[in-house]
Amino acid sequence: NQEGFSATYHVIFGDPFSLVMILMPANLQQPPFELPFQENITWSFTGGPHPAWGNAVPWSAIDFAPPTTSGECGLSNTWATAVADGIVSRSKEAAVVLDLDGDGNEHTGWAVFYYHLRSDSIPPTGKVLKTGDRVGYPSCEGGRTTGTHVHIARKYNGEWIEADGPIPFTLGGWVAHTDGVPYKGQLT
Repeated sequence: NQEGFSATYHVIFGDPFSLVMILMPANLQQPPFELPFQENITWSFTGGPHPAWGNAVPWSAIDFAPPTTSGECGLSNTWATAVADGIVSRSKEAAVVLDLDGDGNEHTGWAVFYYHLRSDSIPPTGKVLKTGDRVGYPSCEGGRTTGTHVHIARKYNGEWIEADGPIPFTLGGWVAHTDGVPYKGQLT
């Protein structure tokens, strides 16, 4: 029927099947990332692949804790750092998103999400960061946590990327792997 819903839709919006949107190109590779902390300071890998947000899949995030602090949620004076060059596209409530393509939009290209940062230590939205620049002090702020740490995950075109999937989560040559249970895993 040329005068039904489909025809009306085509007049208003065009052909819905003519749009081709490729969220993840077949040859997509992560750009080079460094570890999210300063050289010559020993941090602990405390959380293997687990949900980046909430309790759902994909398991996109991994966790690192700074050198020992006083108590489970003690104050840290050790900086979490930028894993790559980018611009801060979001900075609030213990979270920083580093947009790597520099357009300020975390829904295009690569973006790195940092969470559980002390809110008074994070850079403002719009700040340009170079690899190794300070992103914030790890903390227990923002959601559930059992200790001071930084939670880090990747996105491409606004979609979370599995930490142990076809596009390896590699930081300074270390690759994240899951043991099949959230938060369990290792770096190799």
